[in-house]
Amino acid sequence: MPSRFFEWFQFGALACWGVLGVTRALLLRARGVAVIVADWERTCWQMVVDAFAVAWLLVWAYEVVAYAWPLRLHVGPTWLHAVLIGSIAIKILGAVFVSGAIVLYGVALCRLGASWRLGIDRTNPGPLVTDGVYRWTRHPIYVAFDLLFVGTFMVLGRFIFLVLVLVWLPLLHTFMLREERFLTDLYGRSYRDYCGLVGRYFSWHRHDREPRNC
Repeated sequence: MPSRFFEWFQFGALACWGVLGVTRALLLRARGVAVIVADWERTCWQMVVDAFAVAWLLVWAYEVVAYAWPLRLHVGPTWLHAVLIGSIAIKILGAVFVSGAIVLYGVALCRLGASWRLGIDRTNPGPLVTDGVYRWTRHPIYVAFDLLFVGTFMVLGRFIFLVLVLVWLPLLHTFMLREERFLTDLYGRSYRDYCGLVGRYFSWHRHDREPRNC
């Protein structure tokens, strides 16, 4: 397998991810739906966390691009870019994770429809979606991001991507919790019942079971 295959594979995955998101955002915009919203009820701490998450995502994207082209400038010291994974088998498994993440992301965007937002929309949130892929996970887009970051580390094998994963996973978990609090306030019992049937990350059962506590 060519030595630069995995770097270009990861760059292609990043491009696909961006195309899916931008295309969906433009389609919704054409329907009068603003995807990017500002939640002015956030606390100062939440604003700091959100800004940090955006910066973390940009670092991840830049490093993917930098290793694909390749670019000489990288984020952080040299030791942060040491190779930890060289196994082709692990890289292939990582590519499977990344591919699955892209598929899950695309399916979730389609199923979410006009309810998709980048941020919490308190004025026009859209209907609650509980069918399709949302029958198996309450946060398929966040789960897709988790798979993408983990898969990227496995594919590129650099220490910096491990650091990015270790920070990104708990960061996204806080976003899940914040969104769930908002949806509980917005939809009340309907969302609490939904939480009782579908797991935060994944469920092995369908909606034909009795609710459990969130």
